[in-house]
Amino acid sequence: MRAREVGARGGVATAGESELSEERPASARPLFLAKYGKFVLVGLTGVVVNLIVFTITLDAISPGPTLNVYSSLLHFASATTADPLLDFVASAVAFGGATLWNFTLNNLWTFRTTVGHRHSPVHRLGLYFGVSLGSLAINEAVLFVAAFFVSPLIGQGIGIVAGSVVGFAGNYRYTFAEASLGPPT
Repeated sequence: MRAREVGARGGVATAGESELSEERPASARPLFLAKYGKFVLVGLTGVVVNLIVFTITLDAISPGPTLNVYSSLLHFASATTADPLLDFVASAVAFGGATLWNFTLNNLWTFRTTVGHRHSPVHRLGLYFGVSLGSLAINEAVLFVAAFFVSPLIGQGIGIVAGSVVGFAGNYRYTFAEASLGPPT
């Protein structure tokens, strides 16, 4: 029989095993990948929400097309904007709408747990917005550079993809951390 010891985090490991291996066994890898897959699916729905809100907002604040979403979508997909500042305003509004959408789906589906979360739902929403602001910074930087080369809708799509890596890492580690990983920070 192997001797057992209690690690610094309170995890139990047998002799020859590290506390880390007890906390995250190799069998946890498929669970991680499943969460990542769900996160990507939620993110794809968020991209649709983001681009729709972006187009509607840009249409509302631009001196361009009328309030016909289909013609606006065609216009913004094929032309550059005369005033890139309007792109940033529309992007920020789209970010807010898509972030609320994604938080709700990730909270209810992607990161649902039987153990419970470290943080309350309100705290998680705050953390989610914080992590998402990091993603937004990347998105805005890409949109700024892309505005010189492609249409605003294409630039926005590229920015969303670039910021998604930061979003998953931060939300997996901090926002939706499970209660079993330790006390709230």
